[in-house]
Amino acid sequence: MVRQVSANDSIVAAATPIGESAIAVIRVSGALCQKLCKDALRVPYPIPRRSTLAGYLDVNECLIDEVIFVFYEEQNSYTSESSLEISSHGNPLITKKIIEDLVSRGCRLAEPGEYTKRAFLSGRMDLTQAESVATLIKASSERALEVARIQLRGDLGKKISDLQSRLLNLQANLEAYIDFPEEDLPSEDIKGPSDALANLIAEVEHLSQSAGCAHLLEAGIRCLIVGSPNAGKSSLYNLLCGEERAIVSDESGTTRDYLSSRIDVGPFMVEMMDTAGLCTGGSKVERLGIERTLQLSEEADCFLFVVDSTLPSPESVSKDLSNNINAENCLVLENKIDLKDSKNLNEFLPDFQHLRLSIETGEGINDCRTAIKEMMGKIIPPPSEEYMIVNARHAANLALVGNFLREAHRLLLEGLSIELSILEITSGIGALGEIVGKTNNEDMLDRLFHSFCIGK
Repeated sequence: MVRQVSANDSIVAAATPIGESAIAVIRVSGALCQKLCKDALRVPYPIPRRSTLAGYLDVNECLIDEVIFVFYEEQNSYTSESSLEISSHGNPLITKKIIEDLVSRGCRLAEPGEYTKRAFLSGRMDLTQAESVATLIKASSERALEVARIQLRGDLGKKISDLQSRLLNLQANLEAYIDFPEEDLPSEDIKGPSDALANLIAEVEHLSQSAGCAHLLEAGIRCLIVGSPNAGKSSLYNLLCGEERAIVSDESGTTRDYLSSRIDVGPFMVEMMDTAGLCTGGSKVERLGIERTLQLSEEADCFLFVVDSTLPSPESVSKDLSNNINAENCLVLENKIDLKDSKNLNEFLPDFQHLRLSIETGEGINDCRTAIKEMMGKIIPPPSEEYMIVNARHAANLALVGNFLREAHRLLLEGLSIELSILEITSGIGALGEIVGKTNNEDMLDRLFHSFCIGK
């Protein structure tokens, strides 16, 4: 659905952060762009999409700066409007003076996300693509960038459109039973429509399952380093973080509270956390540290369980921790294999993957890093045609779609009312449309685009 914006409304904003830099980019979008080329840049007939050197003259004919500008014709720009990008020297005073002059010539300051909003309203992209622009800008890991690029390409929008199309076909088939009861149509056997609806429900639920991954991409995977005191947790933490953050000592209970650092692990952004050693007894402060560790385990996404291979295998894991760890989200790291009394501890958590290493000498560290990365890859699988990562807004709408379709399915199976089933399907189609922006929800659009940065 193509929507219109005001033909006379031209907006301007700095597209680069304010501050000293080599260049600054100022972006204008709207009908005034051609006139601005003539009046401010003295180039009345700019060649579209070609960089041109010109002097920028203010309304008083005073030179502000020598700039390079690019003019984009209507329908051939980011917003589908006539657009102008001006690159000046990166002095904030120059940027300010040019923007002030453009405002005096009839432009207004752009609102957050307004350029992308105009691209959406013009039909240049659907809402999932528009959201991916903000995700791309804010991405803090390679995997987050990968997901944003796929959504910007329109893959999620295509999947939603496919679901809508199939629901519309199903709706049409059901309406045929009502509108043409005496025609040569199949008997009112609901097995075909019911099976089709069940398949659609399964696809919607599968799509919804990836919502948690979107949060992890934004916030980072929370990885907790746990284990007994003096097993080498803090040394591992320092090694993985690439700096001496944690105090390392032979004295048991050195770490009393947790430390946290954000690090890159392959394509993932990870919040690595060093915690107090798990033990019985100890001082009041140590016991408080252990309680904090167990609390953190409730919110952790994965674990590195460090054990001292020179000591007997731990007899058990605390109940609170054992409820949160499993063979998929936890690696057992047998440390200190460089010492002569080191031994295998495979009997401890035997179903978990064990890695033997020496944090002191570096032996086994590369295998450890590889295993950590592989564990992260199970938590956030790479997006594909079968597995697309959706954000919280998409997930909320998909949950509504699932509710509508399950109710439609129930009505069909119980033979209650084809008409009511059709109404539920119609509601599901509408909820899908809101994901890609095919329904008119101005409040939702305003909230969404105001989360964007200025100039995009």
